[in-house]
Amino acid sequence: MNRYFFLILILLWSLLYTGWWNCNRKSLCSGETFASAASSEATIPISVVDSLKIADKVKEVSPEDKILITPLNIYFNLNQLAIKKTTEVETFISTAKKYLEKYPGKKLLITGHTDSDGPDALNQRLSVSRAKQIKIYFLKEGFNASQLIIVGKGEKEPVAPNDTPEGKAKNRRSTLRLIE
Repeated sequence: MNRYFFLILILLWSLLYTGWWNCNRKSLCSGETFASAASSEATIPISVVDSLKIADKVKEVSPEDKILITPLNIYFNLNQLAIKKTTEVETFISTAKKYLEKYPGKKLLITGHTDSDGPDALNQRLSVSRAKQIKIYFLKEGFNASQLIIVGKGEKEPVAPNDTPEGKAKNRRSTLRLIE
């Protein structure tokens, strides 16, 4: 019986000591940490102070940044490498060119995709060819070759089911994405 009494006593003492230690380390022991202003007696919760710091660092996203943040899909016709040029593509190109000139450390990832028609090996080659075609077009537009990275995914990453012509058309694409 004495053995259990000492065991319980030690356990109770360690819990109380731990609680005391934590309360002395945290202001007011309420679970919320407070910061005190040096010139006044008022206290502000740290969460408010942190959100103010974050708000100072957050800037408004410009329309140009929104264009580059959102990946762009350029679509192709069946078994073709010709780019379907749209105003969205032209806007992305002009914005990306200015941005990459301003930030030479950034890169543009061009990922080619295909639908599921044909053998896997052919679709893989076609996806790489489509990405290369985009790169060639961008080089003609004045982009730096070292900032353009190409990858071919073949039919591995569809965005739509390949059982309808509309779905297949959505999967015949190259995705442009800004990377570090």
